[in-house]
Amino acid sequence: METVDHRGVLRLQDERAQVVDVLPAHEYRASHIRGAIHLPLARILSEAPARLTRELPALVYCRDSL
Repeated sequence: METVDHRGVLRLQDERAQVVDVLPAHEYRASHIRGAIHLPLARILSEAPARLTRELPALVYCRDSL
């Protein structure tokens, strides 16, 4: 696992990384990174296989990293 700063997020988005927001819905609606996939932490294990592309990198974030 790697920690990235704002520039790193932009670089990864340019490289087609999937940006995944694990916040609850009301927090996602209030503030999220543009283009982020909303996948609440409580459902990430059950929904990630169907919603994410295995061949692409994924960047997962929560409120602490905004």
